[in-house]
Amino acid sequence: AHQASLGRAMATASMHPSVSPTWRARRLQSIVEEEQSNRENREEILMEVIRQITEALIWGEQNGHEPNFFDYFCEKNILADFVRILGLDRISKGVKLQLLQTLSMLIQNIRRDTSLYYLFSNNYVNQLIATQFDWGDEEILSYYISFLKSLALRLNAETITFFFNERLEQFPLYIEAIRFFGHRDQMVRTAIRNLTLQVYNVKDESMQRFVLKCSWRTYFVHLACHLRELWFKLDAARERCVAGGSENDRRALQEVNEQQNDLLMYISDVLSMEEVALREALAERVLQYAFFPVLLGSLGDGGAASGSLVRPAAGPRDRLSPECALFLLHETFDIFRSTPALLNPVVAALLLQRPPADLVGSCWRPPPPCPATYQATTPDVSAPCSADANSVAALDDGAPDEPGAPVYGRLAKVALRGGGEGAEGASDEAPRTQLLAQLRSSSDACVLLVAGILSACLACGGAWPRSFLSSSGLLPTAPPEGGGVDGGPEVVLLVVRALERHTSLRVVVLQALVQFVLSMAARAGPSTDGGGSAGEAAWLEAARGSARGALRSAAKHVRSYLQGALADAFLDIFAEEWEAHCTRPPGIKEACANLRCLSPQAANGSLGGAQGWTADWAFPGSSERQHAAKAIRVFLLLRQLCHELSKEGAAESKVDVAMTSSSGSAGGATSSSAARNPLHVLEEVADGYEDQRSVELGRQDRIVCAVASAEGRQSR
Repeated sequence: AHQASLGRAMATASMHPSVSPTWRARRLQSIVEEEQSNRENREEILMEVIRQITEALIWGEQNGHEPNFFDYFCEKNILADFVRILGLDRISKGVKLQLLQTLSMLIQNIRRDTSLYYLFSNNYVNQLIATQFDWGDEEILSYYISFLKSLALRLNAETITFFFNERLEQFPLYIEAIRFFGHRDQMVRTAIRNLTLQVYNVKDESMQRFVLKCSWRTYFVHLACHLRELWFKLDAARERCVAGGSENDRRALQEVNEQQNDLLMYISDVLSMEEVALREALAERVLQYAFFPVLLGSLGDGGAASGSLVRPAAGPRDRLSPECALFLLHETFDIFRSTPALLNPVVAALLLQRPPADLVGSCWRPPPPCPATYQATTPDVSAPCSADANSVAALDDGAPDEPGAPVYGRLAKVALRGGGEGAEGASDEAPRTQLLAQLRSSSDACVLLVAGILSACLACGGAWPRSFLSSSGLLPTAPPEGGGVDGGPEVVLLVVRALERHTSLRVVVLQALVQFVLSMAARAGPSTDGGGSAGEAAWLEAARGSARGALRSAAKHVRSYLQGALADAFLDIFAEEWEAHCTRPPGIKEACANLRCLSPQAANGSLGGAQGWTADWAFPGSSERQHAAKAIRVFLLLRQLCHELSKEGAAESKVDVAMTSSSGSAGGATSSSAARNPLHVLEEVADGYEDQRSVELGRQDRIVCAVASAEGRQSR
């Protein structure tokens, strides 16, 4: 009987337009109060009442009718009733979801500033934000995150005073939101990251100081720890794939790579904001916890030989495989190319022959442990909550409790300006030594990725002085007295010499190496002091010599297939490989961003129908024809390189490579497609007979042939 009376009352309140909206509000409020005092659960009725209140409020706001309706809502403090109901333990999940949805709809649809300010006043919204729900319930979490998103859309310099209490240093909207930064649900992660970016864009000095201090102590550290955790997961997924993993393992590799890439993009967005102190604080934390000890520290043993690297006898994994570290470094240069706060320290530590000792030490020391607040609640939710945010203990990581001048940024700025001259530190322990050593790695994926990293450095070269690029071996300098390699770009010569191991490199790796050398030939030019011309001539001559040696080796390898079982089919194979050689290869950036760099080096015969795999990404299988095809392809690539580096083709090479490099494509691809076929014979076209040309024949010129197919059928 009670439910029936409530139903009739709601029908009266909602179905008769002649009834005063104010009377309607009074009747609905009485139902809410009655339901609060009744011990029996009648959630469906209460949910319907809340929905009707919401609809009435939004209708009155959007249609400009009866402004007293919302005034009555404010006068009777119905919002406080909503918050109080939401905090009751005995309230069911359905009512909580309805209230969260109701508040989100009100915030999104209210148009009058006075109405909006009422919703945000009296601290009711902050109390609701700070309410601790069952975060393991995905439905409740989804409605809660939607509620936070609706609040963030209303955030500006005027409304920030409703959310941030400067006197008490409380900001529940930010503190509670960042606890979900690493949630497994992509929609939750995206919403939280967008919310933080909106907070960072609000121009309020006191709020920005609080956010900077809070983020320095917890959030930025959590981000860095989560980033390196994703890197370790990526490396573990790679190892499973290398060990012959299943399709699920390959999907897991793709998924975790997308997650870490999204996080890097978010960090790049923060580092691109106007707030300088915030940018520098985030850069310092991710360098300290992730980039230096995990990425650069995984390139080699580093200081282990001298005893400066001390690892625990047993403990969590703190290093990546060289393939994974190089893959992530290439992504770093690609994503952060316009964010010097993070990229400059990485470049200084990675490319200087004698980087500052503090940078080197940060690379070879084990990474700092994750703080106790990291994932302290559940694997998806970190701590602290807004009630405990001001009581977080200082981190024992050697950094100050509050952000100050950027240590890594200052060291990098001085080192890059001076080109690394006179800096302390031994070159044998520098990450640069370990990076270039990967050009001799038995894994050709490492060779490919090193070429990609060096190419990315040159693409960002305008951000650094030419003296730094010359001292790091990327650009030529005037040769020293007595000649020698040191006068030219040492890095490029090492790349050219890597081509001598062409039999152990996949075609896609050889293409990338050739493109890098040709792009260097296009970029190298005289410096402002006039010494670049001599340096350019010196390294070009050395590069030509190494390239010619590699070409002679490749030609000898091809000649071995002229005799034997493939003698009759050799010209057909050569023609097929020439056609493939003339197609535009993938650019270095595209090849290095491909997850195949982390996958096992499959043989051609084992690819089967694997999606996305091509012969260029595989080694030859057991078929002698595949080995001959690869040998011919290598010969054509090295032949092209020698031609482009020759004195006759140098000028043309610079034009072609500059055009293709600006479009992100491969250097030399255009010239190879326009080059003359090596099998071209002038006498064959003397009378107008050419390949792919139709010729009219008389009856006396026709020759009837029978061609047998593999199925046994014959065609005449």
